[in-house]
Amino acid sequence: MTPSFENNFAEPAARSPEQFIADKYHDLRTNAQRRLAEVDAHTKLHPHQTILWALGAGYALRVLPTTRILAGVTRLAVALLKPAAVAYGVSKLWQVSREHLPSDRS
Repeated sequence: MTPSFENNFAEPAARSPEQFIADKYHDLRTNAQRRLAEVDAHTKLHPHQTILWALGAGYALRVLPTTRILAGVTRLAVALLKPAAVAYGVSKLWQVSREHLPSDRS
């Protein structure tokens, strides 16, 4: 387990959403900088291997139908957007209606 994964369960529940987002953004930025430094170090140690991996990845992206895959994913996302918006609206209406109902039903 990574330390950030273990810390997710130890965080207090009373944090504000703004603080949560700021903390997650900081963690993400730190992790990305660390990974970039690792890639930079590996590239300097093994330049030939890095070039071969880059050529292989470029060839794979050229051969695979990436445009069709991305178009299919986009079409699926757009098709699911309306039902998701309706479900979200219904859940919010339900939440608001439950808040306005009297809790004492006797």
